[in-house]
Amino acid sequence: MAIIAIVLVVLILIAIIGYAVAGYAAGESRVSAADKSLNAVVSDQNKLTKTFKEIDTKFTGLSTGTNFDAAQAKTLLGQFIADSQDATKTVVRDQASLTASSTKLDELQWLTTIDKGNINKAHARLDHAQKALASAKIVSEDYVQDGQFLQSFMDVILDLDKLSASASASDLAGAKAVVATLKTHVDAATQQSTAPGLPTQMHALMVDFQTLTSDFGKLLDAAIAGDETGVTTYSNKLQTDVTKLGTYNFDQMGSDVTAFYKPYIDTFNSEMSAATA
Repeated sequence: MAIIAIVLVVLILIAIIGYAVAGYAAGESRVSAADKSLNAVVSDQNKLTKTFKEIDTKFTGLSTGTNFDAAQAKTLLGQFIADSQDATKTVVRDQASLTASSTKLDELQWLTTIDKGNINKAHARLDHAQKALASAKIVSEDYVQDGQFLQSFMDVILDLDKLSASASASDLAGAKAVVATLKTHVDAATQQSTAPGLPTQMHALMVDFQTLTSDFGKLLDAAIAGDETGVTTYSNKLQTDVTKLGTYNFDQMGSDVTAFYKPYIDTFNSEMSAATA
């Protein structure tokens, strides 16, 4: 009987050791899978960060040049919008991947208890990554709307260039056609000027642009009709419109946009650092 008892004890010990080894291995395989998902997410986000930095460099080149090219800026904005849309898709895919990894970490808990410490640490890393992606998603979605506004604003600038050319050539009919297009673009930009991240002054600016466009159209109508009183009236109104537009502080608007996104970007950076620590 003593021999049988000893054998049973040994068998039980072997079973316990086997359970421990199997449990640790199962736990570590899930931790490894979670780390793999996390590394893929980090790689994705690094690529997106690089893409946005490259676009930012190109925008900086445009803004510091002696002759601003609105057409080139509009093309860059198209790329910016497309990249932001891709970024959102990537974030959504990465969020789903992290959620799946987090769920898998909790499978077979009866077996993986022995590796609970490492599993909890993996959970914490995934949670930090999810918080980072939540901020990234807000930024990428908002960037799309901001980019669409800026594209419309570039259309306005291009129209103003055409209007200036028509006016210089005394082409009143041509100028009137441009004003009609300008109105369409100004109205579109006004509707988009309340996009997330844009300061309230941006909307006020576009409302004033609507006034300028309307007054310019009336000036042209008066000029075409030979209405000297109307020409004088709307010339004076246009001067007032232009003066008011000149009071807007575009540098401050840019700073306001930066300030709006800074907390999201800071959260992304800090949470992603915690996820990879």
